[in-house]
Amino acid sequence: MNYEILMRDDPEWLATAETINNADWKAAKYLAKKMRTGKFTDWEGIVVAKDEDTIVGFCSFVKKDIVDSINYTPYIAIVYVDPNYRGRKISKELVMISEKQLRRIGFHEVYIVTQHVGLYEKWGYEQIDQSTDTFGRPMRVLRKFL
Repeated sequence: MNYEILMRDDPEWLATAETINNADWKAAKYLAKKMRTGKFTDWEGIVVAKDEDTIVGFCSFVKKDIVDSINYTPYIAIVYVDPNYRGRKISKELVMISEKQLRRIGFHEVYIVTQHVGLYEKWGYEQIDQSTDTFGRPMRVLRKFL
């Protein structure tokens, strides 16, 4: 498995957005649209997992996530692994690479907004808040010190 960090000025950015758009998950389509419409700024980007040349997983590291009522930053968001590749610790690697990138930039903590219980806690995240996301769903806000 190969992992790559992509930023908005990367030559593969738009082609990657189209591939992400084909994933069978609404949040993937949201991410792809955000990529295509220039909503990524500064240091924001994505991490992709590739099996040969096929993208099998991805996540983003961004200033804001889908919870507008709180002011934490940065976030690791939209962590996705193709169902055929789950159980191989790809999501953990995507998150760890994002954490390292954010640490390089100068951040000392990172946040994840999720409904999942137990997944991110295994990797050192702790719930610090809860809120309703922009779609009206209850969400947990997790933090990890880097």
